[in-house]
Amino acid sequence: MKVLNGLAFLIVLLVTAVAWALYALEPGLLLGTPWGLVHLSFLLMGAFGLGLAVMGLYVLAGWANAQAALNKRNRELRQVRSELEALKKQHPEETPVIPDRLP
Repeated sequence: MKVLNGLAFLIVLLVTAVAWALYALEPGLLLGTPWGLVHLSFLLMGAFGLGLAVMGLYVLAGWANAQAALNKRNRELRQVRSELEALKKQHPEETPVIPDRLP
């Protein structure tokens, strides 16, 4: 996890450095947008931020699906345990008793 965090930090630094270099070294690099002229470095940072937001939504959706699957599995496990306990109560004579351990 530390490696992934470090890699993500380096990628953010790299994108920031490239955007700053574009802004500092090419001040006339303007693109026309519906909102007027915008420097390419701002569009680069906006696209990167939008990509991070979409990636975050995918991670959040994956986490929610994993939690739902775990909750379903836990619910099934509790149901099987309760059925097993009910069967043990119905037929206590069939439950093996270990001689050196008292119930």
